[in-house]
Amino acid sequence: MLVAWTVAYNFQERISDRQLISIAATDAAKWNLGSITYTSAGELIASNPGCCVVRRSNHQWLEFPARLYEGGVSLVQMSYLIESPPKPRYYFREVAIDASGRILEARGIEENTRERW
Repeated sequence: MLVAWTVAYNFQERISDRQLISIAATDAAKWNLGSITYTSAGELIASNPGCCVVRRSNHQWLEFPARLYEGGVSLVQMSYLIESPPKPRYYFREVAIDASGRILEARGIEENTRERW
């Protein structure tokens, strides 16, 4: 029974990287962390090109339950501007998202430089 469930689960449609980034950016746009506010996920992404990376494995958050079945949990890492120059501040955020698109956990920290992938 467990083998059948695992095989069926692995063949279900997976959420694309673009969809995962949209889910994380939509949630991030809700928070006002500095003088720069974003009204939508699209605005946040457009204002911060290259801000987001999706990780599906090899991250401490993804050790379990991702070890049981690939693609069960994904992590979106974001780095976006929250304060304007001359003293820019960035927010580095990690968002764990399950296979149904639900945010499981999010955490972040302010930085003085932008994280580069």
